[in-house]
Amino acid sequence: MIAVTLLLLPNSMAATAMGFADMIYVANRVALSLGSAEPFRLRLVSIDGNPVKASSGYPLAVDGDLSSVEDGGVLVIPAMMLADGRNLDRNLKRHGPHIDWLKRNHQRFDRVVTNCSATFLLAEAGLLDGKPATVSWWLGKAFANRYPRVLLDADAICKTTDNFIIGGGSSCFNDLALMVIERYGSPRMARTVAKYMLLDRQRLSQAPYAILPYANHDDAVVARAQAWIHENLQRDFRIDEVAGHAAVSPRTLIRRFQNALSESPQTYTQRARIEKSKILLETTRLRLNEIVVQCGYSDESAFRRLFKKLCKVSPSDYRRKFNNLQQRQAQAAGG
Repeated sequence: MIAVTLLLLPNSMAATAMGFADMIYVANRVALSLGSAEPFRLRLVSIDGNPVKASSGYPLAVDGDLSSVEDGGVLVIPAMMLADGRNLDRNLKRHGPHIDWLKRNHQRFDRVVTNCSATFLLAEAGLLDGKPATVSWWLGKAFANRYPRVLLDADAICKTTDNFIIGGGSSCFNDLALMVIERYGSPRMARTVAKYMLLDRQRLSQAPYAILPYANHDDAVVARAQAWIHENLQRDFRIDEVAGHAAVSPRTLIRRFQNALSESPQTYTQRARIEKSKILLETTRLRLNEIVVQCGYSDESAFRRLFKKLCKVSPSDYRRKFNNLQQRQAQAAGG
């Protein structure tokens, strides 16, 4: 029997923590139904053994403190609520004791599993330097800026290296749990759990799910420029026109975009146009050539190449996956 220990942190996302626990519980039930012994022994701990307040404000009970953690097995650190990359110093300082404990104790485990914002703790402890990792797509830039020595692939669903298994966005706990179940249980068990839990094991990248995040900066000039860009995506425009509406020079606008968003106005505009096209692919039956025009492009081939580069799927594959307009209309017609 393998020990699976969930280390719950203040501001943990309850769905991530308890969702992982539920999947381990289901795996044990599946094992019993297959005539096998339960493969997992699950424990939830906090740093001091006291209940932890989840990001939703509800308390999460635990079984003990860090002194009760078993050697070997799997340590899981569920995601915390971290909406953007601002105030990282303050957020990480709050977890100083956890980071110090990880530095001293990570080698006690066969695997350490994190995803989303919890991966910052491993990186802050210096445990990921020179190693591949991933993180939530909306935290990728903040992570890359803070930890340039980590080999970040912000599009990846999961990355494994040494004794670490690292997942992307918050719902990647499903993928991580299935990896743990497959490794320490069996592929058959993981497949059965996925079927019971209605989980899609075909996700290969976070990129199709990424959207332009809400403003995570305090630069009013950049905010004005962003608003103007979004209002004018259907037509062609140049950087000096954007700068004029933001009441700054093109050079100043480029500098402020880099400081606020870590990208140029031109790159931001490309991503905004692709985001608009994704919405149209999801919610309309417009032909692709019509969508291309509405998003400010005249060359459909160039648009297809850019879409696949940013989304890791073709426009047609994206529409098949995310547009359920036809199914909704069929259901409505059926009464």
